[in-house]
Amino acid sequence: MILDPNLAAAYVVLAVALAVSPGPDVMFVVASGMRHKTSGAIASALGIAAGSLVHAIAAAVGVSALIAASPTAFDVLRFGGALYLAYLGVQALLAWHRNAGGTISPGKIVEPTAWAVFQRGLITNVLNPKVIVFYLALLPQFVNVALGNVGLQIFLLGCIHNVIGIVFLLVVGFAAGRASGWLATTGAGRWLDGIAGLFFIGLALRQVVSGRPEH
Repeated sequence: MILDPNLAAAYVVLAVALAVSPGPDVMFVVASGMRHKTSGAIASALGIAAGSLVHAIAAAVGVSALIAASPTAFDVLRFGGALYLAYLGVQALLAWHRNAGGTISPGKIVEPTAWAVFQRGLITNVLNPKVIVFYLALLPQFVNVALGNVGLQIFLLGCIHNVIGIVFLLVVGFAAGRASGWLATTGAGRWLDGIAGLFFIGLALRQVVSGRPEH
């Protein structure tokens, strides 16, 4: 037996509660859905899931602990992620500015590929040091040291959280994409890029001002 059944059951309940709580991942997927419809929202959700898998591996092998213990490494990730989110926000606002003057012919709109949107989700999640701190603070509480394989237990717990989270994000992404597709057929459609841009910039500011968690 790798995981303690009682601890794992309690962890699943907590993971579900955390997954359905509004947070930066949900905001990112919604913003992606506004800009890139259903396929983009789903691609961004899968990218976030891939980033969470990276964090689970890093936590299991001890890399996350090293980063969390280094204020410099933590801040490099924090500001790097914020700058990337701000860049996405500016790109969205520029697209809104270009399109706000009138209707653009669909043939002139260059949409990013699903792979590109997937990469955005991956990068923003990997560059979020708060996920590192979250995994380090939460996962060890549900590890039974007596069972051994502590690193493997941490990795599996991270995977459980990731699976639960991705299911919820895919539902959110599908809903956001469908809603944006409908809004695009109305007069409100021209505002979607602008709203998404504000979402991305808001996420960037949140990552900057939230600072380093106190231990």
